[in-house]
Amino acid sequence: MKKKEKEHLKADPFIHFFEKTITFFFNNRRRILAAAGIAALAILILLAVFFFKNLSSTAENKVYSEAFRVRNDTKMSADQKITKLQEMKFKKGISAAGRLFIAVLYYEKGDLKKAEAVLKEFPASRIAMLNDEKQILSATILTAGGKTQEAESLLKRMLADKKTAMAKELILIQLAKMQIRNQRQEEAAAGLKRILSEYPNTPSTMEAQTLLTTIEGESQAAQ
Repeated sequence: MKKKEKEHLKADPFIHFFEKTITFFFNNRRRILAAAGIAALAILILLAVFFFKNLSSTAENKVYSEAFRVRNDTKMSADQKITKLQEMKFKKGISAAGRLFIAVLYYEKGDLKKAEAVLKEFPASRIAMLNDEKQILSATILTAGGKTQEAESLLKRMLADKKTAMAKELILIQLAKMQIRNQRQEEAAAGLKRILSEYPNTPSTMEAQTLLTTIEGESQAAQ
C-alpha cells in the first residue's frame, strides 16, 4: 500500500472502522458462516452495525446507516426494501454498500438478471473490500445462472490481481466449493492444499482441511 493511501486510512475514521469489521469477521468466521445462508454474501458489510457507534456523523455514513437499517427491516418486504434503497443516493465510499444490498435482495428473490444488472452499474468504490465483495457476489450470481465457467474465471482473476483486498484464501475456498459442485475434485483439492500450505494460520485452514478430507475419503471409497 502506498504511503499516501496509508495516511488516508489513518485520517478516515470510517476506514478504520471497516478494518475492525474485517478483523471481527475473521475472529468469528466459523460461528457466523454456520448460520449465514444467503446473508453470507455480504457478511463483511452487514457486520458494520457492531462498530457503528464509533463512527463520525458524516453525510455518507448516515446514508449507509439508513441503507443498513432498510436492508435488515423485518417489517418490510424485499420489494419495499429495494424501492426504498433505490431512492437513496449512494456515493463511492461506504454508502456504496447500498448497491450491494439491492443486488443481494434481487438475488434472494431469484431475479438474477436484475441482480446482475445492478452489479454492472456498480461504480468502483474507494473501499477496495466493497469492490471485491461485488466480484464475489457476481461470481455467485453467475453460478446460480449456470455460468460456472465465467464465475470461475472471475475468481481466478481476483486471485491473480495484486490489487485484490480480500484475503486470497477466502477466494480459494469459494473456487474450491464451486469446483466440488461441478465434480472436479482434483482441481478443488489442489486449491485446498494451496490454502493449507500458503495460508496455514488463517480461519480458512480448518474449513479447507475438512473439505480436503471429504474429497480424499470419497476418492478412496471409489477405488
